[in-house]
Amino acid sequence: MDGKELFSQIASLKDNIKRYLETKSSYYGILIFEKVVRGLSLLMASAFTLLAGLLALLFLSGAATIYLGQVLDSILHGMLIVAGIYMLLVIILLSAKKRIFGRMAIRIVKKFFIDPEENK
Repeated sequence: MDGKELFSQIASLKDNIKRYLETKSSYYGILIFEKVVRGLSLLMASAFTLLAGLLALLFLSGAATIYLGQVLDSILHGMLIVAGIYMLLVIILLSAKKRIFGRMAIRIVKKFFIDPEENK
């Protein structure tokens, strides 16, 4: 192997390494873009579901309040009963928040970051 051939191979190796690094950089850029898009779509879907659920809960609470108010002949008592049910639900959720929400958070992170092929 003479000097020109060696320099030619070194230049070729340099070009290959440069293309490899550019390709790797593009790959990671696309991977980050995919994660951001998946995260935003998950956030938007969750926000829409939460909004729809809260709206349904609002109307169901109003209907339950009116119904209990008519049964008890006092709208105030109906409202107090519905509010009491919500307070009981809040107390239960606060006492079990680590078990409920901790597992949920772990499952979401696992699904989003570790097993990306499972949610396709």
